[in-house]
Amino acid sequence: MKLINLHLNSTFSFLQSTIEIEKLIDILKKENREYFSITERGNFYSLPLVLKKIENSNLKAIFGLDLDVLINNQIYRFLVYAKNKEAFLELKKLSSFYLKNNEQIELNKLNEFKDLIFIEHPIFGYYKNTKVLLNNLQNHYVSFQSIDLDNEFINKNYSKTLIINHNAIIDFDDNEIILTLNKMRDQKTEAIFESFYDNINFENNEQKELIEKTNDFAKSLYFSIDKNHYILPKYPNEKNLPSDIYLKELLTSQVQRMFNTKTWNDEYKNRLLYEFDIIKKLKFEDYFLIIYDWVKYAKENNISIGPGRGSAAGSLICYLLNITEVDPLKFNLIFERFLNPLRITMPDIDIDVQDDKREEIIQYLVNKYGYENVSNIVTFSSLGKKSAIRDVLRVNEVSPTQINNISKLISDKYESLEEEFEKNSKFALELAKIDNNDEQKVKRILNHASRISGFYRQTGTHAAGVVISNQSLINLIPIQQVDSIQQSQISMEYLEGFGLIKMDVLGLKTLTTIKEILSSIKKFKNIDIDLSKIDLEDKKAFEILSKGNTAGIFQVESPIMINALKKIGVNKFEDIVAIISINRPGPAINIPIYAKRKQGLEVTPKVDKEYDKIVSSTYGIIIYQEQIMEIVQKVANMSFSEADSLRRIISKKKHEEMKQQKEIFISKAINNNYKKEVAENIFNNIERFAEYGFNKSHAVSYSLLTYYMAYLKAHYPLEFYAACISSAHGAQETIIKYANEAKRMNLLVKSPNINYSEINATIINNAIILPLIMIKGIGPEIVKNIVLNRIEFKGYKNFADFLLKTSLIKAFGTSAIETLIKANALRDFKLSQNTMLNEINKDNSDLMLFVKFNKDNINNIETQTYINNYQPYKIINDIQEELQKNELNLLGTNFDFSISNIEPLNTITFDEMHIGNQYITLAYLNNLKTGVAKNGRPYLKLELQNSNNKITGYIFNSADESLKNYVKKVLELVVNKKDENTVYIKSWKVK
Repeated sequence: MKLINLHLNSTFSFLQSTIEIEKLIDILKKENREYFSITERGNFYSLPLVLKKIENSNLKAIFGLDLDVLINNQIYRFLVYAKNKEAFLELKKLSSFYLKNNEQIELNKLNEFKDLIFIEHPIFGYYKNTKVLLNNLQNHYVSFQSIDLDNEFINKNYSKTLIINHNAIIDFDDNEIILTLNKMRDQKTEAIFESFYDNINFENNEQKELIEKTNDFAKSLYFSIDKNHYILPKYPNEKNLPSDIYLKELLTSQVQRMFNTKTWNDEYKNRLLYEFDIIKKLKFEDYFLIIYDWVKYAKENNISIGPGRGSAAGSLICYLLNITEVDPLKFNLIFERFLNPLRITMPDIDIDVQDDKREEIIQYLVNKYGYENVSNIVTFSSLGKKSAIRDVLRVNEVSPTQINNISKLISDKYESLEEEFEKNSKFALELAKIDNNDEQKVKRILNHASRISGFYRQTGTHAAGVVISNQSLINLIPIQQVDSIQQSQISMEYLEGFGLIKMDVLGLKTLTTIKEILSSIKKFKNIDIDLSKIDLEDKKAFEILSKGNTAGIFQVESPIMINALKKIGVNKFEDIVAIISINRPGPAINIPIYAKRKQGLEVTPKVDKEYDKIVSSTYGIIIYQEQIMEIVQKVANMSFSEADSLRRIISKKKHEEMKQQKEIFISKAINNNYKKEVAENIFNNIERFAEYGFNKSHAVSYSLLTYYMAYLKAHYPLEFYAACISSAHGAQETIIKYANEAKRMNLLVKSPNINYSEINATIINNAIILPLIMIKGIGPEIVKNIVLNRIEFKGYKNFADFLLKTSLIKAFGTSAIETLIKANALRDFKLSQNTMLNEINKDNSDLMLFVKFNKDNINNIETQTYINNYQPYKIINDIQEELQKNELNLLGTNFDFSISNIEPLNTITFDEMHIGNQYITLAYLNNLKTGVAKNGRPYLKLELQNSNNKITGYIFNSADESLKNYVKKVLELVVNKKDENTVYIKSWKVK
């Protein structure tokens, strides 16, 4: 007799079990088991996978929970089950409460759940550890392991007794792995687990009777968990009409708004009727209305929405409802690629929104459909190779230095740690150094890390997915509370099986950047731009792309993309669509072919009149999935729905089905007056390209974003770069990349300035002022407080004024002030860095005492008099330190180098000079080279800097190399500005 064990944790009880569901189910099937239980640690994360794996089998899963219960300030474990199917809702609610309350619950709370059964854990239960029987818990049982029966208790409390083994492993050897997992969780427990196979056949009749009793009890707890049909809320329209009628009325009004009698032709009419009939037949009207509604809300509330994403752009109805901005007939997009009536699955409309407003959209859905009816979706993160080895090394007390040395040698090349150890000699050699080449320890560490690699470690939240139901979601699936919104305990791929529909609301930073650009254009140039109405044949935009000048442009910043753009020579919108679709592993080999044929260097081969027409825009290359569908429809006279099904079969390499589909295709093509050899040739082409075919609907939608960015960069570069810099938000290298490119385009870029900079880059007097947040060591909270302080006090007059006013900012101390000084952010105060640093670091300086005693009297006359008359003791800077150390370290490069150790600082900078005029200026000599002009006369070439940009200065007819002695010194120069990057030097002297 085998025990139906009522306790089993799997790897979904994070780092507390080595039992993997797939392996468990395989064993159960091989052993012809019928009933088994799953009791995860407070959650139902494994439930959908278990149900999927036992489909079409005789296995029956009994789901319970394994909980930590607080009794008299001590933690004990209980196994909890539902009495029956109706009570399963209580069990789900208990799980939700438990996870919300830091994974523990008080004993008295359990009594609120009247229809649940509570079983004390066989090792960590209350009676096991106190020898006291609980009398104040309803539906209560005590369990013992089969190897540790308490006969005295059993005789007295037979009705309350069950046999349950402590199951968290399949193989007994995994006990070592459990100990490692416990240490990773900082748990000291060293209990030995019963193996899954330890279901002993007892000889003792009383023991057999107890097992039989436990098994009968377990069977009584079984109930099936139903799958549901699609459950969507009804869209609450203001006319209270049936959803299909309301949708029809809405579409009619949208047609009248968006089209006129000339543009709304029979092709559009027939397409609309066809799409509407399918949507109505499949009862998806509410789905479209729900998405229409929140997109409408977003646009009415100035939240940017993308032009489209995925296959939804192939729907005319999505276009009419303003869900997408792509006219599918204009771009020859196919509805069945989006919604195939032969393959009845939920439509999948993914929407991009500006990334800083996504939460507002989610909150709108919660407010509209109810908190309990809306949820985010859980995700699970696993231990990767690197995490696994690091954790196992740590619990084996390997030094942090050695852990880093070992883990950094792990590559992505090998799938497992065993393969890594076998084939990556550097990794193997470094690992072998542990404890002076302790082979046994190395072997144990490798085995343990390999075993736990891939185990689930924690949950996360799906970046885009949202679930909406017509009822409280906990009625349908297990739910948990995360932050201000519910989260499903069911991961994305299983939701449809429970009748739930996922909507993707994806935060896209590009939309935020575009919105920032458009806002700046309106603010500084008073121009309103509607990107949906701009010319898609703008030569300047194409020039930006074809030259590879793509920094900041969505999708095309990578060297591979730049190379493809240059090679193809973009001069039409369709080129962008093609490049985005083809520039992927596999189809990228066609880029040179596309380029040659586009440029007339190679002839596009002919196959068949209809075929050639379909692939003419891509020069004979099948790039899009929609092209495959068109070819199948035209050649074999199949419907688009049939064509989509064929395309899917080929792309998934289902060989038997492919063989059948090929026969069907060729037969139908022959019936459509095609020769067999032509039909076979066309099918072979389809088969070759189907695996790599890209969704044209998605490509067109995303190419619009690429084009919009190129257009804005070409026509409004100042606003474009400012927004791109803002979008980088603290990513110093990216900010520098954008800033340097802006400077190459002769745009003025100034480093962070205490009187002008904000959290984002801003534009002042046609110059980009970089954000304070790019300074290393200055976080967003400090920046926010500085900006608010500056606004409140209307700026900072001088260093004393700055120190006094910012003294009111919490957590803004000497360290942050030093950082701002060294980053040259206080340059407006016309003091050397050393002067300011000396003032704040000098014990009991007049200035710091003034700040200390006057922070509450900022506006009185005496205070303002001190500020106005403030004159510090001036210290000359080490210019080398200021230029090459401080600013370079804190900003990553030199932006606004100012010669702050020279007084006065009222000389003109190179940036401020007008071409053709003569000026006196101060400049820092970075470098010096000699040369000989074509006329044989010598010259000196000086690399100079006195502000934002470096500039080249020439002294002609001079071979005087004495200037080499003054490299890294400041010179006073008389110059004539030749162009933006060059000055001619009339005279010089050392300052």
